Amino acid sequence: MSVNDALKHFDFYKTIQTDIRDKTVAGGAVSLLAAVIMGMLFLCETYSYVQGTPIHSITIDDHDNVSPTAGAFWVNFDITLPAITCDHISVDVEDRLGSRIFDIQKNVEKIPLDKEGVEAAILPDEIHIKAPDGHVTLKELQDVVANPDIFKRTNDTVNLEADKFMEWVQSHEWSLVSFRVDWCPWCQMLVPIWKSSAVILSNREVPVPLATVECTKHMDLCKEAGVTAFPTIKLYHWGKHVAPDYKGKRTVNDIVHFAETAADQKAVAEKAGVNVSDTHRSDVGCTVVGHLFVHKVPGRIQLSLKSDTHTFNREAVNFTHQVHHLSFNDIPETEEEMEAIMLDHEIQDKVSRWLSQTFTSHTKHTMHEHYLKVVEYEYKNQGFGWANANRIYEHSISSHSYATDSHLPAVKFHYDLSPLQVSVEHQSRPWFSFITMVCALVGGAWSIMSVVNDVATSSGLGKMFADAKTLRASS
Repeated sequence: MSVNDALKHFDFYKTIQTDIRDKTVAGGAVSLLAAVIMGMLFLCETYSYVQGTPIHSITIDDHDNVSPTAGAFWVNFDITLPAITCDHISVDVEDRLGSRIFDIQKNVEKIPLDKEGVEAAILPDEIHIKAPDGHVTLKELQDVVANPDIFKRTNDTVNLEADKFMEWVQSHEWSLVSFRVDWCPWCQMLVPIWKSSAVILSNREVPVPLATVECTKHMDLCKEAGVTAFPTIKLYHWGKHVAPDYKGKRTVNDIVHFAETAADQKAVAEKAGVNVSDTHRSDVGCTVVGHLFVHKVPGRIQLSLKSDTHTFNREAVNFTHQVHHLSFNDIPETEEEMEAIMLDHEIQDKVSRWLSQTFTSHTKHTMHEHYLKVVEYEYKNQGFGWANANRIYEHSISSHSYATDSHLPAVKFHYDLSPLQVSVEHQSRPWFSFITMVCALVGGAWSIMSVVNDVATSSGLGKMFADAKTLRASS
């Protein structure tokens, strides 16, 4: 007996002669469906094997002992304040180590918004034409100071009433209006400077009259004009507001120069893309976007109003806000790495759960405080998942708001880091488990589809397809 004959005795897969097997249309359809199902099951099982099974564990976070950027991380934020202009918004950071940094400018961008929430032109800080030293001569100042009646007279500047405001500004080609309140010390300091500037402009025959609006009496007008800080000086051209509000020095020299170059100031504003066709300023809100470098200790990030030369109107401060994004991540080594993390939507969906939630100030003087508990997640052996971030920081959110009479309203984000770390390790199954599952899936699919084929054949579906084919051929 030959070796081939001996092997035939161990044949488990005995074959049937080809000439007694019949191919049917129903069998072909079932076979194609079986091939698709087995292929899909094979791909799904392969992906599951490569991806692995996530195993969660909780350990003490000790990465700061070995990390090159130990003890610090980034805070990324994107927050819209629809009722606060960008002029005086300050981004501040404080922490338990005693660090206190106010009005952070680096890596922070403030984007003006109009009433519809559309982004307006971003103006440079030095948009006003700078006044040269000595533009107002010493003799002119001495002449003003030498006349004590000037500061008692009321005809050099105009005190505008609310019902006469529009008529007055529309009747002059150019005009400067100071919005003030009596109890503001900065407004009181501006009075002699404002009157002196009006006298010098009159002596120089400059057709730019100066006026004053007392916001204590006409608060509705001041709110409509978008005034939240005192004093605020605005330039008007035939009744249309020329943005931005005056940001120069409050000296006679600078105010006189600003008035004399009003037409040039308007041209600069238009070139920067400012809307100069509205009666009042068109930007009413602000989006604050950026990222901050903070210590890994309990701390606070705050959005508030700050100015060294203004007094704020608490009645007009509304810190309703919408948090589009707020997250924490390790300090990237390059800008490209930072950009990749910020653009990875799968990561961002996990680390920022704010979902553009809006927090509304339902009453005056509302303070908003958010408490964040930050937990570090470390991912190992992630396979084909979002493996470009080995460590991410998730956080819980607890938000509160209340009325305060002792402080200016603000938005505060208190953050605290958990000492525990959640480790997620993706463990792959043994190779033989993968082969076993593939065989089971393919074999099971083959067996089930064989039963389906037998049912289809025995029920006459195959004969139905054959008769239909014969009928089409004869016709």
